[in-house]
Amino acid sequence: MQKEVLSYHPNAYLEHRRNVAKGLRARTKILKVIEEMRSKEVHERTAKLTIEGMSKSADLSYSASLHHLRLLENERIVKREGKRPYRWKITGEGQKSLDDISIEKELNSIMKEVEELLMIPGPVPVLPRIREVMTKPMIFHRGDEFGTMYEAIVEQLRTIFKTRNDIFVLSGSGTCAMEAAIGNLVDRDKKVVCIANGKFGERFGLIADRYSEHVKALNLSWGTAIDLESVKAALDTNPDVVTMVHNETSTGILNPAQEVGKLVKKHDAVFVLDCITSIGGDEAPVDELGVDIAIVGSQKCLGAPPGMSAISISEKAWSLIHEKQNGKPFYTDLEAYKNSFGKKQTPYTPAVPLLFALWEALEVIKEEGMDRRIERHRKLSKAVRAAVTGLGLTLFPVLNEVSNYSNTVTAINLPEGLTDETLKGGMRKRGVIIAGGQEKLKGEIFRIATMGNITDKEVLKTTHALEEVLEENAVITQSGKGLEEVKSDFSRTG
Repeated sequence: MQKEVLSYHPNAYLEHRRNVAKGLRARTKILKVIEEMRSKEVHERTAKLTIEGMSKSADLSYSASLHHLRLLENERIVKREGKRPYRWKITGEGQKSLDDISIEKELNSIMKEVEELLMIPGPVPVLPRIREVMTKPMIFHRGDEFGTMYEAIVEQLRTIFKTRNDIFVLSGSGTCAMEAAIGNLVDRDKKVVCIANGKFGERFGLIADRYSEHVKALNLSWGTAIDLESVKAALDTNPDVVTMVHNETSTGILNPAQEVGKLVKKHDAVFVLDCITSIGGDEAPVDELGVDIAIVGSQKCLGAPPGMSAISISEKAWSLIHEKQNGKPFYTDLEAYKNSFGKKQTPYTPAVPLLFALWEALEVIKEEGMDRRIERHRKLSKAVRAAVTGLGLTLFPVLNEVSNYSNTVTAINLPEGLTDETLKGGMRKRGVIIAGGQEKLKGEIFRIATMGNITDKEVLKTTHALEEVLEENAVITQSGKGLEEVKSDFSRTG
């Protein structure tokens, strides 16, 4: 698909600054006209204080004069008196100082975006070129232009998933795709085993409980590695469907998808793998891992805005989906998506601007190359681990021979004497947003993400801010050597 050349203002900050200054000048002109009219004769005053007279005297358009008079009235700077032709007088009640109406304060909301760096496990920072495509003119979602874009998105996702299976894009976040998988596969009589060692693994169990009466939840302690012997025992129940999260962001651990996939295959079950935070940032070759349904979220390693997800479906999964006759979800009916894709469409109106953004994000991935992208994620997560351990902190996950630290988010034990609020608040004052622990881990850990399109600059800013907060709260007394090693490593690798 040929990409459209965008036309946009090269510096939105300056454009907004000019607009604010222009508005302040217009308000000043109107106030000056009102003040001058107070000393005029009555008949001249009443004539000039109509909207037409006001706009002529202030050298403004009728609409601009009306707009700013209303603003001045709303702010109680001027007050309307009498009947038409109206008179206005300056009340002084709502007057602001120069500091109150400074351009810098008017721009606070815009500058906040620049000042705060999101280092959380989604949503991730979105590149300007990806944000900008969402302002493109709307297109017909049943037209050829949409069909060409949608087909191209699916083909690129198929390459990223490393699969030959069907792929569809859903207008909903990762949890939407999780429910689409379970809701299309499972009915009351189907047996489901849900393997979990964190919040999102357990979420699969909560969803499955709504569709099946035979759900076995293999819930391990959060942050501990998955024990393959326990998995083997759970699979002896001969389940129809097995679920697991590949990269558990609530605990910062990468689970053994390949080893579990082999066990699931022996029992001829359908393997559903949540790859929401691994695809695009770590090795997750769907077909090689024996995954029947894989899902990804737009706002994670793909680096797009939140609100989209994608799901791949194997032939084995389709066989089970076709068996289910009743109780299928309506909006995420995967058979409806398959039928519509034959016409290069979605069954229901999609979030078109988000699809524009997803397509641009996939273009960024194509330009970088998946191997280089995965290596970047690996380098950044390794750097965070080196920095935090160099500062004397400890990592939360407990690994075994088949598990690894997450490539996209690092979970760190909260040091003694430092509260979650103090740490996150201190980081935020320095322009960095990090994540705390979720649910049972709240106040126990904090998390730093390395996913999407961030670089070593963002990681260095984050680890430097962390060092300052730890020193400020007397958790450490001097800089950890880990930061110097990280900076040295980045300078060597470029």
